[in-house]
Amino acid sequence: MSVYLLTLTIPFKIKTMKTIKMILNIAFALVSLNAFSQESGVYMSASDFASGKLTYAINCSTEKHKIKLNEFLNRSYITVVHNGESHNLTKKEIFGYKDCDGVAYRFINDGHFVILNPSEEILIYKHTKGASKNQQAVTHYYFSLGGSDTVARLTLENLKKLFPENHKFHDALDAAFKSDDELAAYDSFHKMYKVTHIYVSSK
Repeated sequence: MSVYLLTLTIPFKIKTMKTIKMILNIAFALVSLNAFSQESGVYMSASDFASGKLTYAINCSTEKHKIKLNEFLNRSYITVVHNGESHNLTKKEIFGYKDCDGVAYRFINDGHFVILNPSEEILIYKHTKGASKNQQAVTHYYFSLGGSDTVARLTLENLKKLFPENHKFHDALDAAFKSDDELAAYDSFHKMYKVTHIYVSSK
């Protein structure tokens, strides 16, 4: 009897493992397809950014274009080469852009700042000034409430100024952070930046 049961159990396990492997392969293919179907383009306004609307958009898996920042030439506009045509867009008149790596940027004072958390209420920006022969690269963090025009350095004082009446938020910030340098920390448990989680919890 035990031999008979064994012969039934082994094929079942093999079949189960094959099924699991097939499911994993399908899941991996779907993830890969999503990764390679990444879009790139320009956010013409804050409302476009909020809605995910891209102008001069492409599917990065099947199309190509160029977004030239012209920072080396210290120009106030970017050049988008799309469908073989060049378009110059003034940085102060557009919100930002998204590249084929899925990274979103916002133009602030003619510089391009990485938006670390595009889907969160308090946007956190990262800006790194390039290194030179005599200086090392320096990174600063900024924030704004959504895609609003008001962008400030990410400090405890500035966060409190943005929400002057939210004392629960103030107290939670003081309890969670010892210095401004900690404000760009990510909360892996809640899957969002800590500042955003504290803000959402305080409303």
